[in-house]
Amino acid sequence: MTHIHHKTIWILLVAFVFQLQIVSAATKKNSGAEPAFDKGSNTLGLSIGLGLDYDDFYGDDVTRMPALNITFDHGTIANVGPGTIGIGGVYSFKRTTYRYSNDKYRESWTNNIFGVRGTYHLTILKDKNNKFDPYAGLTLGFRINSYRDTYYDDKSYNFNYVNGHPIYGVFAGAKYNFKTNFGAFAEVGYDISFLRLGINFNF
Repeated sequence: MTHIHHKTIWILLVAFVFQLQIVSAATKKNSGAEPAFDKGSNTLGLSIGLGLDYDDFYGDDVTRMPALNITFDHGTIANVGPGTIGIGGVYSFKRTTYRYSNDKYRESWTNNIFGVRGTYHLTILKDKNNKFDPYAGLTLGFRINSYRDTYYDDKSYNFNYVNGHPIYGVFAGAKYNFKTNFGAFAEVGYDISFLRLGINFNF
């Protein structure tokens, strides 16, 4: 992501550290309850993402679908301060379409995003609520974007293209497990999209 807002990243990081300090001071000594996310935990998330459009069209007659995301997180290192480090990945798909007034031709922008995610899960709340899993993390990945205009399909020239760019960003979120193997989560950040809402499966 070439035009990432560094100020946004720092605000998210500072807010997470501040939250960490407050929770650390307020939480009693660990009594042995199992945390929502620990070493060996696996979480598969399915979500929709809102915000952060990658297309080059800013008109009104355009259809922007939400990003569709698949995330995976594996608990890798436990007892890192008051939390657990997870390593996983993300795949995201997003398409934007513009139809000409005659509805015969259309332009479309398609983005496929592949990334690696590192997460830090707070586990010090496990004695009060071991279904709640707050976390923050970093994303490193690659975006493959393509553009197509069907008007040029039968012409001797065209402006269609496919290219790729690296992306990176930060995010913070929380998961709530309604059952041991099922829950819901929300994330905010600046990487794939500004907001993600979804469900998660734990195994």
